[in-house]
Parts: sequence; C-alpha cells; structure tokens
Amino acid sequence: MKTIYLIIPLGLVAMLMAAIDSHSDSTNHQKIVLAPGIYTEGASFGDVNGDGQIDLVAGPLWWQGPDFQKKHRYRAGEAVSPKGYAHNSFQSWIMDMNGDGRADIFQVAHDGKFHLDLYLQPENPSEDWPRHRVAAKVGNESPEMGDLTGDGKPEFIAMQEGRFGFFTPDWENAEKPWVFHPISPKRTGSPYYHGLGFGDLNGDGKIDILEKEGWYEAPADPLKPGDWKFHPYSLSSKKGGAQMLVYDIDGDGDQDIVTSLSAHAWGLAWFENEKRDGQIHFKKHVLIPEDKSPGVGGVSFTQSHALVTGDFNGDGLTDFATGKRYWAHDGRDPDAKGAAVLYWYELVRDDKGARFIPHLLDSDSGAGTQLVAADVNGDGKSDLGVGNKKGVFLFVSRKGSGE
Repeated sequence: MKTIYLIIPLGLVAMLMAAIDSHSDSTNHQKIVLAPGIYTEGASFGDVNGDGQIDLVAGPLWWQGPDFQKKHRYRAGEAVSPKGYAHNSFQSWIMDMNGDGRADIFQVAHDGKFHLDLYLQPENPSEDWPRHRVAAKVGNESPEMGDLTGDGKPEFIAMQEGRFGFFTPDWENAEKPWVFHPISPKRTGSPYYHGLGFGDLNGDGKIDILEKEGWYEAPADPLKPGDWKFHPYSLSSKKGGAQMLVYDIDGDGDQDIVTSLSAHAWGLAWFENEKRDGQIHFKKHVLIPEDKSPGVGGVSFTQSHALVTGDFNGDGLTDFATGKRYWAHDGRDPDAKGAAVLYWYELVRDDKGARFIPHLLDSDSGAGTQLVAADVNGDGKSDLGVGNKKGVFLFVSRKGSGE
C-alpha cells in the first residue's frame, strides 16, 4: 500500500490547535447585531430611561433593554468610514450627574486630543441633549471612572499634559469644567499613552492607580498633591496596553492584575501579587506571548485594546473578556487582517493553582477601545456589549446554558 503524506501549513496547524485547545462558547451566547455601521470605538451599559432595565449606549445612539430592539438617538451623528475613527465616541459612561433622577451620558471625544463631554438628559424626550465639555486635552487611551476619594462618587481617571491624575467635578454644577489633580510628573508628550487601571494593590483600603511602568500608591488624602508614591514595575511593553484589571485572581486575599501587553500587537498576561520582605512583587503569567507564538489554549491574536471583568459562566468567580480591536490604524497594525475575534477567559482555581481557559465567542466582531459587561437578561451570567469598526453588537448568554 502506498503511503500518502499530507502536508499542512504551519498557520493552519496553529488554527487547528487553537480550535482544539480553546473552548468554543458560540452555542452558549447569542450574537445580536444591533447596527452594522461604525458609530463608535467603544460601548457602555446603563439604565438610560430609568425603567430599571440595562440599556446599551454606542456613539450617538442607545438601544433599549431588555430586548434591545428599540433604538434611540440623544445627539447628532451617523455611521462613518472605517478609515480614520468614530471621533466623537471612544469610551462612555452612564450616570445621573446633576441629581435630577435622569441618567446622563459621558463620552470621550477625539479631535487630535481627547476630551470628556457630558450630555445632560433633558426633562422631555429629545434627540439633542445639551453637551458640556467637562475635561479638555485629556491623555491616555484607556481612561476610567472610579471612586478614588472614598466619597461614593466617581472621579475621571486619565492624564493631562502628560501627567497621570484624576478629575473631580463640582457636584453642585457638574456641567462646569472639572478640576484635574495630578499625581505624577510629566510622563509623555503624547495624548496616546496606553494602559491605565485602578485598585487597592497594597491592601490599605485606598485605591491606587496603575500604568504600564508601575503603580502609584494612594496617600491618606488622595486630593493632596505630591503624596502619591510611585512603585516602578514593567507591566506591559514600551507601547503599553489597555484597561488594567485589578482583582483577586488566585483567591489569596490580595489584588492581582490582568493587562494587555501591547494594545496594537501580540501580548496578554496576568500578574500575581506576591509580598516578599514586606514589599509587593509580581509574578508574570503569560496568556498570549508577544512573539506571535500560540498562547494558553493555543490562542493568539493582536490588538487586545479593551478588557473587562465579568462572571460569564455564573460560577461566582471573576473572569475577563477581550478581543481584537479590528482595523484600529487602517490596516497598519500587526495581523491587521486577522479575524476580529472576541474571547472570554474563564478563571479556574484547582490543585494546580489559578489559571485561565479561553472561550471563543465570535470571529467577526472583536472589541474596540471599551468593552462592557453586565447581566442584561437576569440569568446570573455576564453578557457583553461591543462597539467598534465592525458595528454594534450584544452577546447574551442563553438561559440554562452550561459549560
């Protein structure tokens, strides 16, 4: 009998191994295409109309939960070309800022520099909410909203004039320009600095701020200038990552870190918080190597420009999700034409320790500059909202689905 040898290209081998080693989750999550056009670089969840249901905001539009079939407009704006950017919408947040009982919308806009705009919801329904620019010339591509001062109210965490810090509003007049509180010397001359996060890394009850080169330890009074101590530690490549997630991954009671290693190339890792000789150190666990080789589960993709935490299988452990930011720089990034994949990484704790298992949700959506998670259908599992250069999408877990 003649032996037949089948030659399989290495690239196909990698794809086959990824399909075998990672877990497909497409049958457990329903993909809903809300809009095929490019309206935004990111998306956000929140209750826009006050009916107790979670809605999705993407660019100038919002979709009404729980079925997301009804679309509303709150400002001008149409779908744009994939060349360039959806300039008026990179990240957004939904909250009542003036205490009138109606949710308002924040949006990071871009015109060569980033700005934070506040759209106040009027008393009567309108497609033209008043806009107020509350923070101008903002830096960093992964800004956050979080409570740094412990007063139960959020601050806007970002950069200005190359320095890390945060912005606070006048809560009596939230539409007025917010005050910037710098916590670092000048780190860059560019607004396009990558990587930012926040969380209590040293367990003192104060919220610290992270960046790609280390972390800033919060003082007793976060508003006191010059008191934030910097702890240098390389948490991503020279180019930097994206949202830096802070939570207890290994269950030992302290806070660990998940971050993209390069927002526009390969690289994804989590850092185990270890205290030695009274000092915090980190042990790096690579999920996607930076050298193009297959990562955990055989998975490898570029441009993990957005990350978010969630419990995607309802087991009580905090997982995270990320994916490719498709066509970020008009095809000039590494593997720009690769599939626009979206994954969630399942946290597992067993006798081998803490580890992550990647689950493929989709290969034709990806993530943008902001990925959002919430339980929109009440089944105890996190769902995902996506807005990017593929369109606007929901990934809703099917009730009763198991792993």
